[in-house]
Amino acid sequence: MNQTDDIIPKTRITSIDALRGFALIGILLIHCMESFDMFHFPKHESPYLLWIDTAIRDSLYFLFGGKAYALFSLLFGLSFFIMMDSQAKKGKDFSLRFLWRLALLFVFGYITGIFYISEFFMIYALIGIILVPLYKVPNKILIVLCVLLLLQIPDVKNLISALFGNEVTTSPVRQKASLMWRECRGLFKDGSLLDVLTFNAGKGQWVNLIANYYRYFQMAGLFVAGMLIGRSGVYKDPKKMIYWCKKILPYAIGWFLLFYIYTTWVLPSLHLENTALLRVSRSLARSYGNLGMMTLLMCVFILLYHNTYSGRKLFDDIAAMGRMSLTNYMIQAILGVFIFYGCGLGPQPSVLVCFLIGSILCFFQICFSNWWIKRFYYGPMEWLWRTLTWFKKAPMKRKEIVSAL
Repeated sequence: MNQTDDIIPKTRITSIDALRGFALIGILLIHCMESFDMFHFPKHESPYLLWIDTAIRDSLYFLFGGKAYALFSLLFGLSFFIMMDSQAKKGKDFSLRFLWRLALLFVFGYITGIFYISEFFMIYALIGIILVPLYKVPNKILIVLCVLLLLQIPDVKNLISALFGNEVTTSPVRQKASLMWRECRGLFKDGSLLDVLTFNAGKGQWVNLIANYYRYFQMAGLFVAGMLIGRSGVYKDPKKMIYWCKKILPYAIGWFLLFYIYTTWVLPSLHLENTALLRVSRSLARSYGNLGMMTLLMCVFILLYHNTYSGRKLFDDIAAMGRMSLTNYMIQAILGVFIFYGCGLGPQPSVLVCFLIGSILCFFQICFSNWWIKRFYYGPMEWLWRTLTWFKKAPMKRKEIVSAL
């Protein structure tokens, strides 16, 4: 079988790449603000410095906390559909090769996790398996499944139980994850680089899988939502994207405000103290609100991209970062460890300094990505991923495309 057509770079949808780059920027800023899981928020003697740190932390969580990952997950589902659809139009079934591609992503995730255990590629690889059998499922069934996954039924069940006065205890999984995280933070603060790598290579991988289990339902739902967007074909036509973003935006704003008001003002007024009902209600409301904020950010970004000519250059620069998301994320993880952990630069900086470091890293990755993409078709890891997917060397330097043809 001739695979040349499969390894030659296709025309990119720049707005989608830019959106992916935007999500990656949000992920990096949140990780830096949290000192890559050290969660060190120093108390300043100066009220002014304390106010600055608090304002930055609250602003980043407001904009990107739980939203950047959600947006990246949605785009993962869309990317899956685009790949499957592209091969289906050629009369090919991409299912087995996509599963192989997920296996490769799992390996890349494990390598990243040796440095930074909260990486998410391993989790994407595991949950992404469900997309293959769902690819040919009718839209109506997918929509129902998507809604059920995004509702997070286990937490809804706990909420109903708490409303009837039943005791809702912390699950053994969450208790174990909490204990393991305490061990991790001590090691990351005081351990050597060898200690960190050794721990992460074994036990640390389980810490990540256990600690993030509560995200799995929402992540799977966002994968399915991305696939549904792909089926609609709206991503192919800028006019359709603008039309639907304008139509959805008011609902996204209303949805977000509903849950933001509930968590910020209504819940505190109920004086539930530290009860199970308060914990479950707040967790669910924040999760639902994050979906609204994610949709809001996505719609505003797409509208700005297609309607602001002066800002298009900036968006296109961000798109280069999105095209190299695998490479950039792995670089982020490795640099974050060397900057924030005890085996790196230390001591732990303030939130303001963390934000400045994150901003500098974002600027560096945008510049590096644009420099690279002008010379090569893929990022280094993207090239390796594609080459291993097809068992055939993909063209790397832009002049190599001639020989591939």
